[in-house]
Amino acid sequence: MNRRTRRAGFTLVELLAAMAILSLLVGLSLTLVSKSRATANENACQQQLRDIAGVLQLFVDNRNGGKFPRAAGPKLLLTPVKEGFISGEALKKFACPGTDDETFDPADVSKTIGSGLTDWDNINYDCISYAGRDLLTASVRKDKLDNEVLASDDNWFAGAGRPNHGDIVNIVFFDSHISIKKVADYKDSLPEGQDWLPVGPDSPDEDLKKLLFE
Repeated sequence: MNRRTRRAGFTLVELLAAMAILSLLVGLSLTLVSKSRATANENACQQQLRDIAGVLQLFVDNRNGGKFPRAAGPKLLLTPVKEGFISGEALKKFACPGTDDETFDPADVSKTIGSGLTDWDNINYDCISYAGRDLLTASVRKDKLDNEVLASDDNWFAGAGRPNHGDIVNIVFFDSHISIKKVADYKDSLPEGQDWLPVGPDSPDEDLKKLLFE
C-alpha cells in the first residue's frame, strides 16, 4: 500500500508569511513600548513640576516673608536654589525626563548635579527644561493662585524648537495643580509644518505667553 509522504519544513510562501507576521508583531510591540515610555515621561514630568511649585511655595512661606521673588523665567523657579533652600539630588528635578537635558554644565568635567544652575549670574538655560512665570511683567494675585500659571515645559534647546513631549505641553499653576495643553488644539495657530507649541510672549496660548524660557 502506497503512502503519501509530506515534505518537512516550510514552503517559501509560508516562510514569507511567517516573517511578515513576525515583523508586524515586533512593530506593534515597539509602538506600545514607545507609547508606554512617553506616558511614563509625561507623568514623571508632571510630578517634577508639582515638586518645583511646592518648593517655591515653601520657600516663599518660610524664607521670603510670604512674597514671591521679583524674578522672571527660570530664575523664578531657581530662586530657592540660589538661596540654598534646595541642593544636591533635588536639582535633577529641573531636567525633564522627556528630554536629554542634564543639569550639569557641559564644561563641568566632574558632572556635578546642578552645576549649570547654581551660578546665578551665568545660568546655563540649556540645563533647565522648564519655563517660568515672568513676574516682572505678569504679576500674580495671592487669592487667585489656582488660576495663575507658574511654569511649563520649555520646548526649547539651544535656540531650536525641541518639545519636551511629543504632542502635549505640561503646565503647573502656583497652587501645584497640573494642566495639559494639546498641540493639536493649536494647529491652526502654528506655522505650517510646525508640530510643537512655543512658550513665551509669541505663544498662541494665553497661559504660555506669561512664561519665559531664559
